[in-house]
Amino acid sequence: MKKWFTFFVLGVFLIGVVYAMMTLSSGRTTFFGKAEQGGIFNSTNSYVFASPLSASVDGESVRLTIFALDNHGKGIPNKSVTIDCKTPVNCQSSGVKVSGVQTQTDTLGRAMYDISSSVAGKFEMQASVDGTPIPQTVTVSFQ
Repeated sequence: MKKWFTFFVLGVFLIGVVYAMMTLSSGRTTFFGKAEQGGIFNSTNSYVFASPLSASVDGESVRLTIFALDNHGKGIPNKSVTIDCKTPVNCQSSGVKVSGVQTQTDTLGRAMYDISSSVAGKFEMQASVDGTPIPQTVTVSFQ
């Protein structure tokens, strides 16, 4: 009697596992935030970061990476991204150079720029996606 009950419980468990696997595999499951079908750009959900945060004025550059995301945190491809100084006068007088590495977003919603300066100082940089500024800024420094 105990063996029969054990086999019965094991059978019900296996049927439940198979049912769960079939249910999960029948729908579309997304594990990564690739932008296969881009949503609507959300500036407050998007972000900018710099690496490294400081560099030398002797030609070193700081890489700015921008992620243009939708309301669900998924990247939006094929968006035009620009980088500017929050205070343009500071950048113009300090010889800040902005070089586009990848100015259109890729399938992850990512764009990249390199920033360099011929004069020491701190500069607050802001990104815009299709003309809409991302509220988050990043400050880079050159020594």
